[in-house]
Amino acid sequence: MKPPPAIRRLEALLPASPRHRLALGLSLAVLVLAAATAPAVGVSRDEGVYFVAAESYGRFWAEAVRSPSRTLALADQRFAVNHEHPALAKQLYAATHAVLNGGLGLSHAQGYRFGAFLLAALLTFVLSLFGHDLAGRPGALLAPALFWLVPRHFYHAHPAALDMPVTALWLATVFAYRKSLLGRGDGRAYLRWSLATGALFGAAVAVKHNGWFLPPLLLAHWLATHSAAVRRGALAERLRAVPLAFPCMALLGPLVLLLAWPWLWHHPLERLREYFAFHLGHENYPWMYLGTLLRRPPFPVLYPYVVTALTVPAASLAAMAGGIAHSLRRLWLAVRGTGDASISDEVLLLVNALFPMALIAWPTVPHFGGVKHWLPAMPFLALLGARALATAGRRLWPARPALVTGALAALALVPAAWSVAHVHPFGTAAYNEIAGGAPGAASLGMQRQFWGDDMVAVLGAINVHAAPGAHVWYQEASVAATWAYQRDGRLRGDLVRVEGPEEADISVWQYHQEFRDKEFSTWTQFRTARPVAGTYLDEVPLVQVYARPGAWR
Repeated sequence: MKPPPAIRRLEALLPASPRHRLALGLSLAVLVLAAATAPAVGVSRDEGVYFVAAESYGRFWAEAVRSPSRTLALADQRFAVNHEHPALAKQLYAATHAVLNGGLGLSHAQGYRFGAFLLAALLTFVLSLFGHDLAGRPGALLAPALFWLVPRHFYHAHPAALDMPVTALWLATVFAYRKSLLGRGDGRAYLRWSLATGALFGAAVAVKHNGWFLPPLLLAHWLATHSAAVRRGALAERLRAVPLAFPCMALLGPLVLLLAWPWLWHHPLERLREYFAFHLGHENYPWMYLGTLLRRPPFPVLYPYVVTALTVPAASLAAMAGGIAHSLRRLWLAVRGTGDASISDEVLLLVNALFPMALIAWPTVPHFGGVKHWLPAMPFLALLGARALATAGRRLWPARPALVTGALAALALVPAAWSVAHVHPFGTAAYNEIAGGAPGAASLGMQRQFWGDDMVAVLGAINVHAAPGAHVWYQEASVAATWAYQRDGRLRGDLVRVEGPEEADISVWQYHQEFRDKEFSTWTQFRTARPVAGTYLDEVPLVQVYARPGAWR
């Protein structure tokens, strides 16, 4: 029986390649799942600012269309908001908000966040294709699963922030760069993938500043794995040996950044200098921000490795660690000439899996409480883990590799899937079995949450019980975040925000190591240490609400 004509027309739009169809299906699944689970996720400090910036940027484009002669003046006005970060992701959020909030009934937050869901889908698509290149169909399935079934990664699929977008574009840039190296014998493919590398690098730096590390990292990879090409022959021959991807990054990267960031259209050199100076001189957070365990030597230097070891579900962590060991062995055998692995591939995967963590481990680099600053490493760890699982399946039972790989995948992924479901929407509070879960991490003095988004769980109680016009101190939630809740009707508009427990009738306390004195101040001011409401994960308090007499009905 032939499918109906409408179905046949839809099939014509799908990719012809089975691996592309699989990657597209996985991407759509991630997009739908992220959209379905996003309403429960609270608004973080940074995300509230990006909502404000996205709204301002959206107004710029609407006003510039009506009055093109005022474009530069409008850019100065509208893009001054959050101008310390490039604008591409926030403009995508403005676009999805404009499209989806025109009568579809979505909240403002969901409209902005849909852009983040699209970039999470892009990451899934590229990760599946990359996994297929490395380990066939098992790799195409396992690499996205290993990445997303980590509670903190799953959390980052939801906020309209910058960390998951730059991770997606980092991965896509490396994928295109690898394809360009493999396509040097095919002129069209070589040119296409080289141009894609440059454009994707430009998009990465137009999202967040850590994209600037890509060219030196990829150049170091090429020099380490193709040293003969630059040591021998005439200068012209050595220059021709340099991959076209590098001049494409040098030319297209700054061009895409300039086109995607109207803030630079006026005084571009001066504003670029200010941008780089801001990030080179960024505030370095005190070690107390990280928790008592990480302040004990030698943990400060090992900070990203320890946090990764305590937050990725243990079975998945074992698969990723096995992937690193497997890659190192393949590299060793290839260097000795006894293996069939590609030295270029192994070095490329390893440097991208390890460099973002090594960068954050450097003592003078700013440190934060979450995993977001080395998130670009995690897709590569997922790729290595997926290939290791697929290889183990083939080696353990060559006659039934799919059966063994499926069993190993279940051992790694079922506990991880339970962990994601168990902690959602408090992904930034997730700790694994090694840490002892949330209770064990609290006992170790680790941060109980990061970014202040968990306040969303007490909004209902505040709306019901807070006295009319009550003054509320939201210890961790920013002004922009509380405004976003009120705009979407999730927080009563009559409640007045204040900036400390001294002025407050109600105090919303969110656990952070460096602000513990504010909790004691709340007890002193309110003359009580008994909360009237709270949010708990495995009996560990994440948020507690205190109230003066008469302020809580």
